[in-house]
Amino acid sequence: MPCAYILTTVKSFMTMRMPLKLPMQEPAVNEIISWMIEVETKAAKLYADAAVTFAGDDKFASFLSKLVNEEQDHIKLLEESMASLSRESIDKVTFHFDEDFRHKILAPIVNATNSLNRGELSQREMVDVIAEIEFSEWNEMFIYAIDAAKVLGEEIQYAASEIDQHRIHIQEYISALPDGESLLQKVRRLKPVSNKSVLIVEDNVAVARMLEALTMDDAEVILARDGEEGLSYIQEGHFDLIVADVIMPKMDGIEMYKKALSIDPTLEGHFIFFTGTEDPEQLNFLQSSDVTVLPKPSPVKLICQVIDQVLAKSSPRQNTSIH
Repeated sequence: MPCAYILTTVKSFMTMRMPLKLPMQEPAVNEIISWMIEVETKAAKLYADAAVTFAGDDKFASFLSKLVNEEQDHIKLLEESMASLSRESIDKVTFHFDEDFRHKILAPIVNATNSLNRGELSQREMVDVIAEIEFSEWNEMFIYAIDAAKVLGEEIQYAASEIDQHRIHIQEYISALPDGESLLQKVRRLKPVSNKSVLIVEDNVAVARMLEALTMDDAEVILARDGEEGLSYIQEGHFDLIVADVIMPKMDGIEMYKKALSIDPTLEGHFIFFTGTEDPEQLNFLQSSDVTVLPKPSPVKLICQVIDQVLAKSSPRQNTSIH
C-alpha cells in the first residue's frame, strides 16, 4: 500500500513542535470505538445472515451462530469501554487509523455481505471471508481500543483472552475442513516467509500487540516488556529492526539503545523509537542523535512505511514490504 506521508527523523519533528507531535487532526478514542462498534455490528450481522443462508449444514450454522454471540460480547465490551471514558483517555491516543486502513478492515465484511445478499457466496467462500476478517489486524485493534479507553487491569486481560479464544474457535473449525490447514497458514500469519527478525520493546501490551500485527506478515516478531528484557534479547541474537518506547520500567529505551550499540554498533540504523515522551533530557538526546523517531500518535500508514524503509536496510534476501 503506497503511503502519502513522508518519512522523517526526530530533527524534523522537533522543528515543528515540542514535544514530538505530528501536525494532523487526531480522532479521539471515543470516535475510534464508535467506528469499531459499527464494524463489529456489521460482522455480527454478516455471520447471522450467513447462519440462515447455510442452515442446511448444522455444524457450519452452529459455528456461525457462535461467532455471532462472540461478536456481540465484543460489542458489549466496547460499549462499556465507551461509557467509562475519562476526558484524559478520550484525548490520548497512540495510533491514527486512517481511511485506507479502515477500508482494508471493513472491505471483506462489506463485499461478503453484498455477495451473500445476491446469493453469490458459497460456503467455502464464507470460510475464506471469516479467516480474512479474523486474522487481520482487526482483533489487535480491538484490544488496543479497550486499553486506550483505560479499562485496564482485569478488563484488558479479559479482552485479550476473549480475542485469543475467539481465534482458537475459528482455527479449530477451519483446521478440521479439507485443506483447512493451508487456508490457516495463508491468513493467520504464524510462519512468515521472510527470515527477517523484529524486536518490539513496549510495556503497554495493547500497543505491543498492535505493532506486532503491523509487522508479523513479513518477519518473526519478538515482544519485550521493558528495556532490560529487550537488551537480553539483543544480547542473544541479531535483529533487522528494533521498535522501542522510551519510557519503560526497569530500563528506559534510550539506555537500552546505548547499551545495544555497545554490543553491536551496526544496530544504529535499525532502531525506531515510537514514543510520546515529554521529558526534556530524553527529547534532547533524541534530537541530537541520528535516530528515527515516530511520535505517539502516528498514522498506521506512516508506521508501516517507516518499518518498510528500516527493514530494507538489512540484507536484501527477500522482499520485506509490510504493505
